[in-house]
Amino acid sequence: MQCALCRIKECMRGKNCSVIKSGLEYTGDDLKSIQISARLESEYVKRTKLEEITIYAKRLGYKKIGIAFCIEYEREARLAYDILSRYFEVFSVCCKVSSFEKASLGIKKSEDLEFEAICNPIGQAQLLNDDLTDLNLMMGLKTGYDILFAKHSEAPSITLPVEELPQLTDSEIDIIE
Repeated sequence: MQCALCRIKECMRGKNCSVIKSGLEYTGDDLKSIQISARLESEYVKRTKLEEITIYAKRLGYKKIGIAFCIEYEREARLAYDILSRYFEVFSVCCKVSSFEKASLGIKKSEDLEFEAICNPIGQAQLLNDDLTDLNLMMGLKTGYDILFAKHSEAPSITLPVEELPQLTDSEIDIIE
């Protein structure tokens, strides 16, 4: 497929130009998920990603949300935690949790420090798995770390862009159903 190069986009009018001809069914949780996503899409309300995630998670009946964040974004993780904890039981874990010394993994230190910690995305995923989260948010995880986290997370994972959070105020958060 080369959809990025297509200028016609006949798929918008129902044409199937893919190799998927039949047999693709949405059932169970997948069906509920796509129905909720389509409803959010069709509401034409400008929402932040955090608002969308909150509405989505509430409509799916999620109870526990995990936040895996880069330590550089502690402030933003705290803000997301404060907002989400109004609706869910929230667990959070920073990237340096149970960290390793870079040298112990054969990685050259970038500074003259006695101990230079490397991030532990698999550890983050394991801890949130232990908390039995229904959905995990990744905040500021560097490329590669986010991939490892998502690979090892038992719950679905989504990136919450940290760029939108500093502008949020409590008065802007309106998740009323």
